[in-house]
Amino acid sequence: MRTSADRLAEIQAIFDMRYIARIRLALTPAAAVEICARPLGPHSDECARIMRAFSNAPVAGKLVVLSLGPDGPWAIGQIVIGAPGNIVQSDETFNSYEDAMREIFCRRRDALMNLDGTSIS
Repeated sequence: MRTSADRLAEIQAIFDMRYIARIRLALTPAAAVEICARPLGPHSDECARIMRAFSNAPVAGKLVVLSLGPDGPWAIGQIVIGAPGNIVQSDETFNSYEDAMREIFCRRRDALMNLDGTSIS
């Protein structure tokens, strides 16, 4: 027998698929160029929606910028619940904060385009 929780899960899955489809459509090459040119903003309305979608992803698995010193270099870490400090740091370092943000954007963009339509991580 189907319960109300089943129906809510079904509706949420439909919402998630449509949301991801809208973000994929908004993520045009021109939008990617704009975001890469100014990873910290300001962004056009369409690019701001893309960035909000990426920043609102679940915490587990999210990519973050890590400061390795007071003025850099910077690295990318991934939040992994259960890992020491809940962060797994990549070996790659960046000389500017903006370069690290560009790399995170590129990784999130690639992940979004390769999704099966369930969620943005």
